[in-house]
Formats: sequence, C-alpha cells, structure tokens
Amino acid sequence: MILGIWQDDKSGDQLREDLSAAMSVAWSGKVPESAALWADNGLAFCWTPLQLETMDELPQPVMNQDQMVVLLFQGKIYNLVELRKHLGFQRHFQTSSSGEALVHLYAKRSENFLERVNGKFAFALWDRKSHTLLLGRDRLGIEPMFYHQNGPRLVFSTSLRALLDMGWVDKSLNYQAILQYLLFCYNPGQETFVRGVHKLPAGCLLKAHRARTSVERYWRLSFAETQAKSEKRYGEEILDLIRDAVQVRAEPDDAPGIFLSGGTDSSTLVSLASRIYNRPLRTFSFRCRGKSFDESRYARLVAERYGANHTVVPFDAQRVVLISKAVECMDEPFCDIGIEIGTYLLGQAAGGQVSYVFSGEGGDEAFGGHPVYLADKVAALIDVIPKVLLRPLTWSLQRLPDSDQKKNLQVKAKRFAFSISFPRELLSHRWRTYYTFGDIQRLCSEEFLRHCDTDEMFADILRYNREADGRDQLSRSLYSDYWTLVDFYLRRLQLLRAFSVESRLPLLDYRLVEYAAKMPSSTKVRGFTETKYIYKKVLNGVIPHEILYGRPKLGHSVPLKNWLREDNQVRQFLMDHICQGLFRERGFFRDQAIGRMVDEHTRRVDNHSHRLWGLLVLELWLRAHIDG
Repeated sequence: MILGIWQDDKSGDQLREDLSAAMSVAWSGKVPESAALWADNGLAFCWTPLQLETMDELPQPVMNQDQMVVLLFQGKIYNLVELRKHLGFQRHFQTSSSGEALVHLYAKRSENFLERVNGKFAFALWDRKSHTLLLGRDRLGIEPMFYHQNGPRLVFSTSLRALLDMGWVDKSLNYQAILQYLLFCYNPGQETFVRGVHKLPAGCLLKAHRARTSVERYWRLSFAETQAKSEKRYGEEILDLIRDAVQVRAEPDDAPGIFLSGGTDSSTLVSLASRIYNRPLRTFSFRCRGKSFDESRYARLVAERYGANHTVVPFDAQRVVLISKAVECMDEPFCDIGIEIGTYLLGQAAGGQVSYVFSGEGGDEAFGGHPVYLADKVAALIDVIPKVLLRPLTWSLQRLPDSDQKKNLQVKAKRFAFSISFPRELLSHRWRTYYTFGDIQRLCSEEFLRHCDTDEMFADILRYNREADGRDQLSRSLYSDYWTLVDFYLRRLQLLRAFSVESRLPLLDYRLVEYAAKMPSSTKVRGFTETKYIYKKVLNGVIPHEILYGRPKLGHSVPLKNWLREDNQVRQFLMDHICQGLFRERGFFRDQAIGRMVDEHTRRVDNHSHRLWGLLVLELWLRAHIDG
C-alpha cells in the first residue's frame, strides 16, 4: 500500500512528522514495522507490503543510481526482460523488482517512460531534480489510486480506507456519487462516495509541481481505425496474443489457480495455462442450486478435460450474511451478489492453496460478449417507432409478473420493456440502469435530492460515450464499457487480498485490448443472436464445443430474487438493515418506497432484488467505512 502527502512549501521534516502522526492515528499507535517512510522537502510518503507472495514486495522506496528518482510501487510488471533488453539497463539493475525497472525507465525516458510497460500498477514517483511528484495508474486501472487536495496540500493512497483513517479527509458524503450507485449498482465516475476524494483515472498520471497539480492521460484506447483481415489471420493473431498474455503472467515455478465459471473466457485460460505446466492446475467455482442458476456442470466439464484439481464451493442462502465481511474489504461499494459473495467464497477456498489466480475479466469487452450488445441492435430498430405508439406495448410487458427463472423469455421481455425507455445516448448502459427519473423521485427523500443534480445523473456515462471515437454503436459501447464496466468488475480484486491471493487478468493485457479495438464490429457481433463471433471461431478446438455454442450466458448466477421471497432468514437480514434503525435515521430514502419494493418483490409483481440488495450493500458500506 502507498500513502503520502505533497505540499510544495513544507519541509521534509514537517511532512514526515505529519505523516507519522496520521499513521499512528490510523493504526491506533501500532504502525507496522514493515512500513517504510521517506521524506524530502515538499513530500513525505510511505509504503507497506500487501502480504501477497507474488507481488513485487522488495523493500521500498526504490531509487536510481544517483538517488534523484525515488519511487513507491504497487503491482507487477510482466515484461521486465523485454524492458531491460530494449533499454540496455542490465548493468544498472540490482534486483528483479518492477519498481526498479520503472525508476530506470523514468531516468532515461522521462514522462514517456510507461510507453512499453506491460503490467498492473499504481505508483508515486518523486523527481528530486525538478521537484515533481507523479502519481500513476496502469492503462486499464487494475490497481487503484485515490487522492484529495485541500488548498496547497495533496494527500494520496492506493487505499481509500487508509486515506480516511489517516484523518486527512472529512468524511462528508458525495450524494451525487451515491445517486449514480443507485442507478447502476456501482459508481462509474471518477469521484468517490467521500466528497473531495477522487480516483485517478486509468491510464493517467497526476503531476504535482510548484504548487500546481494536473491530470494527464498517457494512454488512449481508440476504435477509430479498423483493420480488415481474413478470419484465419484474425484467429492466428488473437490466439498468439492470448497465449503470450497468459505466458507472461505465469510464474515459472508456481502454477496459478483459475476461477472457472465454465464460460468461454475462464475456460480459455484453463486450456492455455494447462499447456504451460506439467502438473494439474487448481480451479475454483461456486455452485448455486436451481435449474436456471446452476452452471457447475460446465466448469466441471472443462476441469475434467484438462485434468485440473477442481474445487466447487456451495453458495446457498445462508452465505448471504457474508456480505457484511465482504464490504469491509471494499474501497467502494458495488452491487452484484455473485461477484461480491461469490468472489469472497472463492478467495476463501483459494487462500492457502494458491498464491495467485487467473480470472477472465476483459473478454466480453474485447470481443463483444455481453448480451446487451444484441439488445442494442434490436433497440435500434424499435427506437424509430414513435414513443406514443410504443408506450402501450412496453407498459403491458412491464406489467408481466416476475419469473423464478434467471433468463427466460418473460424475464427478458420485461427487462427490455423497462430499459427501452432510457435515452439511446446511454448506449449499452440503458440496459444496466435500475431506476427511472420517476423511480428516483419516489425513492429518495427531498433532503437527499437537495444535495444531488438529477439533471446530471447520467453525466459520467454520457461523457465516456461522447469521448468514444468508434464509427458505430458497438464500438462506442465497448469504449465506454472499458472505462466503466471493467472498473466495476475490478473491484472484486480487493476481496481476494483479504485471503492473500493475487489476481492476474490476461484478457486485459493492453496489447490484446488495442488489437481487438481495431477489429471491425462485424467480427464481434453477428446478426441479432451471435456474440463473440470471431473469438469463438478462434477457440473452436481450443476449448470444448459445448462451452462455445452449447450454453446460455448467465453471468454470475445467484437466485437472490428467489431467496428474498422464500427464505425467511435472508429476507429478515435485509429488513433488519434497510427498514429500521440507522438506515432510517440517515433520512436518505422514503420508507413507503422501500416498503412498496419489498411488497412487490415478495408478490412477484416485479424483480426488485438488485435494488434491494444495492440498498443493503450501501448501508453496510457506510457503517464499515464512514460511521466507524
């Protein structure tokens, strides 16, 4: 973990004293012996190890030969050998750490030093000659970095909780961020739930110099130029890129665990990783019972095909209470029970068995795998129908009762009818929005809404959509999803660190991401039924045919909606947190609106499970991180 203070007009001794005092408060006077504090005029920063065996956790800070470049680093660089060879630094290296590589790269190439770096990272770099601080984050934002500026002072950390515990930040809530969380079940913007605390955007540097700070982008993802190639050529090049992405992330003497859902992406990782090691891999999945929720047979099929030692973790209604522990690990709340508790359970199972895991995030964004991209194509036809004619049909479909199934025609039609009412400018996010403007007005109290600008509640999503340079709707949706949806999925990684498990994401290798961005949309989504068109053709023969074409895409399938109706303990756990006590005292929401959602959900009038779960997670997060 990295934390620090920058203030141009303060001496190193003053800032060291301030940082030491704050750390003592945060750790109740018991600062870890491993904490490494370093100070210079204008800066004091500290590094503490994350206790992850496979991360670069050699003593820090790291310096170059003349000690004029000083660095704190969190993460892992995967192409160290390539960087040394390309830049001719062999004679300078004292260790094999990623941090030392960055120091020498900066000394040689200044602010273009990240151009060839392949990895996940967050860092704080101090240039003593120019008196400049750089905070950096990897291209896709796998490692976090938070900051807060109050007048001339900038405080920063890779942990929001640490930043808050230091006492540097007033824990005033950012109601606009909470509003966005309600809408999307996560906050897609660069502000946090704490007013004045920001996330450094992925692919960006924050530069602090002579009492000024600025955020600059060092990497841009472009969909503007497409390259037409034969399907065979695409197949060869995609497979080569994925193989190499897996290879560079694999430790020679330490095989990874793999989170195996039985879907295309995780199955591909098992197939390719099994060819690197001459011993069985360890794979992990969770299982929820229920005809349309249980995907465990697909994971078992893949594990058996490649001789993996497979662990299936039962996920039943009694595990719901684990959300209280999971939120303690989250810098920011997000709402998806399959990702939250599912990841927590998998982390528990993997901890002690493996030191790092491969996970399949990124494949859907690279190759067009989300079903919402098909919904976009259908909506493009329906959007031309005047609203006055469309409204009676959508109203009728929304009046359909909910089903106990995960995704049958009734469920899809009901969801489509709700989502089609949102602005088409939201692109794929119209299918991921959980409240209309009217819903928000009915749910939130006047006092809560007084702190929000409801006219701007879609502002962050629309900004990403406007930035997108793709020529068609799918390309613009994929661009937006990289900066929003991927960030949502990456929040699960903090849960794994609670069990000393590191995660590696081969399908978010920036070379693969850039390559896929140049592929025409027609290679990704075909017609109104086929996603990941080229990707699946590439993998035919690499993974079982049934995985590619014989199973529906369900996502992280957990029957929460049924548990809330049928399991008294789950329903009571929810009610205890969002229908009484501190939750009501906050005054954010109207009791009647919540009561109506609970009633409608119980009677199967509608599926409010995501909305209700989102309120529960919000309340638990506020108790753990703001009230405590």
